[in-house]
Amino acid sequence: MPATQREVARRAKTSLKTVSRVINKDPLVNVETRSRIEAIIAELGYEPHQAARMMRSQKSNIIGFLADGVATYPSSIDLVRGAQDVAWERGKQMMLFNIERGRPSSAMADSQLAAFRAEAIIYAATFHQQVDIEPTSVPHILLNCFDRGGRHPAILPDDYQLALDITRIIFERGYRRPVFLNLNIDIVASHLRGKGFIEGAAAAGLDASGRVHIAVKSAAGAPTEFVTRRILADLFSGADRPDLVLCGQDIMAMNVYFELAELGLKVGKDVAVASFDNLDPIAGLLQPGLSTMELPYYEMGRAAMNLAIDGAKHNQVLRLKGKFVERNSL
Repeated sequence: MPATQREVARRAKTSLKTVSRVINKDPLVNVETRSRIEAIIAELGYEPHQAARMMRSQKSNIIGFLADGVATYPSSIDLVRGAQDVAWERGKQMMLFNIERGRPSSAMADSQLAAFRAEAIIYAATFHQQVDIEPTSVPHILLNCFDRGGRHPAILPDDYQLALDITRIIFERGYRRPVFLNLNIDIVASHLRGKGFIEGAAAAGLDASGRVHIAVKSAAGAPTEFVTRRILADLFSGADRPDLVLCGQDIMAMNVYFELAELGLKVGKDVAVASFDNLDPIAGLLQPGLSTMELPYYEMGRAAMNLAIDGAKHNQVLRLKGKFVERNSL
């Protein structure tokens, strides 16, 4: 049979009330007594009943995580992992729900979190976008998304800085004719990265305003349809051939590798390729390996959970930088 609080108290030769105070982390308990009771709890494998602890403390220690498709989206699974790691480190329980906004799964998740008296809710999106989340009595933290009115704190990738940083690296390596195959225009990151690329090139003395090409035809959230074949054929047919192709995402870069090969060009030798994401396993398996800007998803997940636990101002926005992962394509 599972160990009980009464058995812990008997072994510790103390009262049930003292055991309860230790379990609920009462700071006034004597250090020696606390250590002795905690050792007995560990020895017996006693696990406090969560519902009873909730009633006593008036806190659930539960943080909800609403993953709007994130849990099944490979490049952003680290959002979940980062949040979960902080929850464990800080003694919280994370309740994860994979939902679709506006569908029954979303309402069911809200109902479950209300029943468990969640202290805060993290709402995570699959890509950097604007969402409309109505304020409730439970604080919400927006992860990889934001609301225009600033009603909720938000954690975002700094897409402008990501593009600025990789463009600086491109010019430091001696490339002078880069082109940027960007994401579709209805994605927030597309505008921010395009601006970062153009301003980074301007800092190096190049007007790159005509070197950004929209290479994704499909709308945000729809199956990806690239138009890189036509763009690359045009770019490499003239005299001012690019010496580097910067791609909006690693999946696009994989496509670009194949299409450059069809044009008789070898990546890393005839033309360099760089990208955004550091998507496992694509970036490492491509030959040569793909140099790419890693999005800070894990760090974003950690930041969101810390804000959920500690509280945040309603209009607080954190933009996190990524890091350059160098391989042989650049």
